[in-house]
Amino acid sequence: MKTLLAPTDFSVISLIALDYAVELAKLSDAKLIIFHAYHAPLIISEVPVVMPLPEEIEKDSFKQMKKIEKNLQHKHGGKLKIEVACACGLAVDEIVTYSEKVALDMIVIGMHGAGFLEEKLVGSITTSLIHRSKIPVLSLDNMALFHKIKSMVFASDYHEIKQTNFLKPVIELAHLFNAHIHILNVATEESTEPTLSQASEGIKLEHLFEPTNHSFHQIINKSVVDGINLFVKTHQIDLVVMVPRKRSFFNSLVRESDTKKMAFHASAPLLTIHE
Repeated sequence: MKTLLAPTDFSVISLIALDYAVELAKLSDAKLIIFHAYHAPLIISEVPVVMPLPEEIEKDSFKQMKKIEKNLQHKHGGKLKIEVACACGLAVDEIVTYSEKVALDMIVIGMHGAGFLEEKLVGSITTSLIHRSKIPVLSLDNMALFHKIKSMVFASDYHEIKQTNFLKPVIELAHLFNAHIHILNVATEESTEPTLSQASEGIKLEHLFEPTNHSFHQIINKSVVDGINLFVKTHQIDLVVMVPRKRSFFNSLVRESDTKKMAFHASAPLLTIHE
């Protein structure tokens, strides 16, 4: 990894994610870009209100960003390559636009509403970014303190793999941390044998993950979410990896009616990659 992007809205959760991004950048010797999108506040009132000028909002935003940069440089010194960037507009739009201009390897962002997977995947800046960004998105909740990734789980539905290089960030992370990758398939009902298509995709995955320390697993659970949750807890997983395809079990997760069943292990960040 050469360049990481850490969006921030100056909230506590975004600063926690920034700390994680800093440590990841230092470990991988990558440049870290801290990004902030700002816009004029929408105020509906019958009483006249003095609105700040766009130039003032931009100046104040950049001032806060430079303060963060200064503090990080003071704390980490020459161990951290860092720069800041600001843009006027809606957060997701500006992050996506910026990522198309700059060669990024990963976006590291905090998730509000941690604790339930539905809240992680639906109706927030982070979840919108997960589905729109072509860049891998590493999303973290407020419990995600940086530590060595020893074990990762790649959740697979054995869907047809058309592109082979989309797993590059996963393999890079595995090499960086010398981590083990568990390739997990959750079957919602018992089946005696895999289909021909599933067997073919399994062989393809075996080939793609060949450079890493990995293993294949299949468990049976009526709920895919429960199955992943159980695997994360019993195998002490440090990172969950998913591919947000339009037609995959990933999207079925957000349609579960019982959101309490969707709770992931709080300390396991979620990395989403697009094929």
